[in-house]
Amino acid sequence: MLVLLGVGGLFMALSNGRFLLAPAAWLFPVIFLFAIRDMGWRIALVSLTLVMAIGNQLSFHKMLPSLPIPLFEYVPALAGAMYAIPFVLQKVVYQRTHSFVATLFLPCVYTLLDYLNVYVNPFGTFGVLGYSQHEFLAVAQVASVVGVTGITFLIIWTASIVYWLSLSAPGVSKRKVALVTGAALMLLVTWGGIRVNHTIEEDTVLVSGLHTIDRTDGEVLEIFSLHSKEEESFLQKAEERMEQVINQTEAEARTGANIIHHAEGVVVIDEAQKEAYLQRLGEVAERWGVYIVTVPYIFTEKENPNENVLYIIDSDGEVALEHYKYGGNIVEKTVEGEKTIPFVDTEYGRMAGIICWDKDFPTVVDQIGEQDVDLLFIPSADWKEISPYHTIVGNFRGIENGANVITQTVNGMSMIADYKGQTLVKMDHFTTDHWVMRGHVSTSGIATAYSSWGKYFIGCIIMTLMLSFLFIYRSKKRRRIS
Repeated sequence: MLVLLGVGGLFMALSNGRFLLAPAAWLFPVIFLFAIRDMGWRIALVSLTLVMAIGNQLSFHKMLPSLPIPLFEYVPALAGAMYAIPFVLQKVVYQRTHSFVATLFLPCVYTLLDYLNVYVNPFGTFGVLGYSQHEFLAVAQVASVVGVTGITFLIIWTASIVYWLSLSAPGVSKRKVALVTGAALMLLVTWGGIRVNHTIEEDTVLVSGLHTIDRTDGEVLEIFSLHSKEEESFLQKAEERMEQVINQTEAEARTGANIIHHAEGVVVIDEAQKEAYLQRLGEVAERWGVYIVTVPYIFTEKENPNENVLYIIDSDGEVALEHYKYGGNIVEKTVEGEKTIPFVDTEYGRMAGIICWDKDFPTVVDQIGEQDVDLLFIPSADWKEISPYHTIVGNFRGIENGANVITQTVNGMSMIADYKGQTLVKMDHFTTDHWVMRGHVSTSGIATAYSSWGKYFIGCIIMTLMLSFLFIYRSKKRRRIS
């Protein structure tokens, strides 16, 4: 049993965080169920809590931002420990009944914990199991119907059924259950494969993404301290950086790009420089007839929070859209956005933008699907350990909401992905020193079931759990009477 626990913990670690291996996500729940089969529930709870805490901690090692919060780096261990509870509850349920209805208990409770991440976690959806299927695109398409948490439910229910097939269940044809389950999974994968491979003629637009800095460079980091110490020196260095970015933006326009997309914090400037920066980018946009997505980090007066804000400048040189970052403000202490996502209609489709940490809050990003956005820009700033995980999270927002996603990331993975999650172009910051990504992307998104009703899948989960509990309780009561 200890060996099974160890193997299960290993596969759990490989299923999430830095690894995201799709097969591992399907294996570890089954292994855990068999590992605790002959244990008492108390021993099972202690053992599984320890193993899952260690597994999740390894999975997310160094992926969390460094914060001055005691033991913050061990949050993954705490989160992993919580997921031991559904397995132990499932064990207790199976001790009371071997009815097929009992298979629903584990996936419902486990998925509700993932939903807890979605609705309650102030740091976003880190650790949701469904992200593990990003390379298994046929399964990833389930997110277009019931969201990434729906994939979690599918994986865990399959594991619960596999374990149930090993139990004695008089009067039930397990062969039929196995065949139906297998056929259902094959049908789902076939549908997903068809969705991924089905292509139609669509107009495309050439997008260039760029950034010019490395966040670990000492000179880059110096500019943040200069603002409070040597303002004149800060303004000069900020002006130099602005000039570099504007020149490179114009160079991309000259090569034929229709949209130029900057990474988060592409320049760090004083609020007194903001108007001039936007005006000069507007001149480039008007001169070349392009759209520019830019995210300057703006120092404000000392009594006011700084700004981390996205602008879309149209081909007439005007600011067509402004969006303040709303994700992670608890950490970054910048102006908090209103959690409404504006959009702009263009000849290249409907465009919108969010910033980095924003994408970890799907209940807000759901507006993208509700507003039929075609192109979602996600300028980002990451670090090596969280890449490419964080970019993949944004791609799932695209699958859910039927939008093509363009992510330009300083110190991370930049990527263009279509609304099916297919990678069209990618660039790893750490394997090149020329941080420009170019690629064509469709100007059309697609309506998804998730945008219409799938985002309310949590209601189905809660109802299913309540009905399952009621069925198990009544069946136990009937056995006592008989």
